[in-house]
Amino acid sequence: MKIAIIGGGLAGLTAAAYLSENRELEGTVFERSPQLGGRAFTYQKSGFTLNYGAHAIYGIDRHTLHHMEEDLGLVFESKQVDKRKVVYAKKDHLTPAPLDFVNIMKTDVLTAMEKVRFVGEIAAIIGNVHHLKNYATLGDYLDQSHAAGDVKELWQHLVCSNFFITPSDARKVSGEVIAVYYHNLFLSSKPVNYILGSWATITDQLQDKIDHNEKWNIALKEPVETIVMENGKFILKTKNHEALVFDKVVIATPVQQAVKLLENTEWAVHLDPYKDNTSTEVMVYDLGFKEVVARPFHYISDMTNKMFISDVSATDYTVVPEGGQLLQGIAYLKDDFQDEEERKAYMDKKTENMEGLFDKYYPGWREAVEVKRVSKKAMVSSVKNISTNRLLPNRLPEVPFYFCGDGCVGKGELAERAFSSGRKVALKLLNQLIKPEQVTS
Repeated sequence: MKIAIIGGGLAGLTAAAYLSENRELEGTVFERSPQLGGRAFTYQKSGFTLNYGAHAIYGIDRHTLHHMEEDLGLVFESKQVDKRKVVYAKKDHLTPAPLDFVNIMKTDVLTAMEKVRFVGEIAAIIGNVHHLKNYATLGDYLDQSHAAGDVKELWQHLVCSNFFITPSDARKVSGEVIAVYYHNLFLSSKPVNYILGSWATITDQLQDKIDHNEKWNIALKEPVETIVMENGKFILKTKNHEALVFDKVVIATPVQQAVKLLENTEWAVHLDPYKDNTSTEVMVYDLGFKEVVARPFHYISDMTNKMFISDVSATDYTVVPEGGQLLQGIAYLKDDFQDEEERKAYMDKKTENMEGLFDKYYPGWREAVEVKRVSKKAMVSSVKNISTNRLLPNRLPEVPFYFCGDGCVGKGELAERAFSSGRKVALKLLNQLIKPEQVTS
């Protein structure tokens, strides 16, 4: 069986790594960029390791990566963010972030009575009996909840922080999605960890797995332009080849790219429900300092302006040269503007607020900058997980392809959904070697 995997991001590499373990299969990973990793791409600059996306993992002890360690023999280290050095800033007042029971008791975000209620809600979520899962959206739940305003604000802010979205979008996230997410997170003994060495630690090992099988190839700078089906086979036209033949095709790209690839085919109509999906985009402000400017905390979340700064180097020492410091600021962005002028003014204000946050807590940072990278519109997830969007299933009736990626159905959010959907698709294909299935099943 010969398999084409379109997309060399986390999902595509995961699927290929699993499939290449089987010596009866052969295949090719097609990646349009000059490097692998997709939005998890990592690069070096002046001794600093920069990521197109934070390499933080939520609940790593309950994460799909835990299964991949066992299945594929991956070897990596991770380090937990120090929960005692995570703070919230509300109207310039700093207080411990309510990440666990200890910090909940210490935080000023909630009053004593509100803390009792919030602890009760956490316990209900851990027990999988919280009412939130029965509501269409967080907004519906909050509108009908009798909780105090600060408790409602905290729920909204937590969803903003974990889903990288604005408060208005946080209200649109499915109650069931939130309940499942926090059920796993609150049960985790390691809620937030960084992969030491960044995403390259994972992607390099996945690539090694693929390269180890001589029947598998990785084609960089080789976008797939068209797919047709003839006599049960798939004919792919790429940038450099007119007719490559495969038995199975896995599309591991953002949903928007999958829709575009198939828009002039007989299968396009089946992707119509997913073509208007919006993506999660943020402003990312990376700063590499030649020295440690200040380390008042490891993470600060500005509740007022909806942005945060992570001292990445406080948790992952590998991302900086000796004595250096790497900060990553992220601002949540709205996407509904009347015109380009309004959008520009909004982005200018976000930049001003972010630099103001650096000025306040890292005075003198401007003189210490060795590396600076600002992305005004970085994609965090190809499908924003709000009720008006739909995650793409791994299989669609009448469509003979497999789909995986962070915009597809899978376990968890963000990077985990990419890993889990890639793993799920690969296991389905491997199962066909034992029990063949119909192409459209």
